[in-house]
Amino acid sequence: MSDKLIFFLQRITRKTWWRCSLFACFAVAAVALASVLGPYIGRDVALKLGSDSIDSLLNILASSMLTVAIFSASTMVASFSAVSNSATPRAAQLLIEDTTIQNTLAVFIGAFVYSVIALVGLHAHIYGDGGRLVLFGFTLVVLVTVVIVFLRWIDYLSVLGRLGETIRRLEAATRKAMDERLAKPFLGGRAQQDGERGSHEILCPGSGFVMHVSTDLLQARAEELDAELHVHVLPGDFVGPGMAIASCTKPLDEAARQKISDAFSIGPARTFDHDPRFGLVVLGEVAARSLSPAVNDPGTAFDVMATAVRVLSHWSQQRLRQDLAGPVQFDRVSAPAVREAGMVEDLFAPIARYGAAAVEVGETLQRALGSLCGTTGAVPTAARAMSAYAIVRAQHAGLPEVDLQRLRQLAAF
Repeated sequence: MSDKLIFFLQRITRKTWWRCSLFACFAVAAVALASVLGPYIGRDVALKLGSDSIDSLLNILASSMLTVAIFSASTMVASFSAVSNSATPRAAQLLIEDTTIQNTLAVFIGAFVYSVIALVGLHAHIYGDGGRLVLFGFTLVVLVTVVIVFLRWIDYLSVLGRLGETIRRLEAATRKAMDERLAKPFLGGRAQQDGERGSHEILCPGSGFVMHVSTDLLQARAEELDAELHVHVLPGDFVGPGMAIASCTKPLDEAARQKISDAFSIGPARTFDHDPRFGLVVLGEVAARSLSPAVNDPGTAFDVMATAVRVLSHWSQQRLRQDLAGPVQFDRVSAPAVREAGMVEDLFAPIARYGAAAVEVGETLQRALGSLCGTTGAVPTAARAMSAYAIVRAQHAGLPEVDLQRLRQLAAF
């Protein structure tokens, strides 16, 4: 199975309708199974076990589940709005793809579909006494499942949409994307040298953000052409018409260019998958919003900076453990590395810019950047450059000399 197909399947399975449809199918299958197993159960056994009470249980389930599903959906939408207003609209994507929310809605909707279909079958006299007993057993299972999910949902609502929980989710999503990239530092290909390009470019047919690059498809195309392909964009990059997304060492006809461009999945927005820098960008947006005059919440910026140090330290530690020049899976494809200096800029530049007039923000920023100097790669150099940038921004913001002197002392690392 190609990486591109796996990527699209992952995107589909994260949609809410997919889980709701799956649970609804299970509900339909349970109702159908009751009619199949019913004839194998004796009538006296069915009556003794209370199969005649199934009508009232299904009525309760049908009337309550629709209300609960509507309530849960409205709560979910309110949480999306709260996250967009308190953090940033980009962070709401994590809630939309949250498996707990999707499973809860799917169980409630599936239970409603089950009860309605079961009631229709009962009133149509499809089931005998044995079938009613089987249906009674399935109904008890559904009721227990609904109660468990509902209790978990009530507990989950206590943290849903809170700013601290949003920052935690952003940290987890960023770490996951970093680990995936470090497992394939050059998208599974070989390291691309500075200025390495083919003489024949493949231009982007449209505009948007690169969501995924299927290196296995590029390898197959390169083997067909007996050539080498060089990737010039990474997931998260913005591309437009006429921009070179790849290049080849051999001439290409239109069909070959189309096949190569098909390996690049381009969408209207960036995603957290396969894009380790996007999580850092969103964290920077959260800090920038908290430092705006309308919000004036420097404490959130402090939390973001602490998260930033953990995330970038995680990248540095994992980078040391993994050999970035290890075995190459696709030897005919080259790709650039993630720009580590850009990671520092994505996260700390908004804080340095919008928190320049607050000395307490500047002090915490300098301490955070100083702690990154003990990491590896290009992060320490980028941290020192960002430290100098923050001092310049503080000067232009009009901080008094005594505060600037304090910042310069903290920046001496």
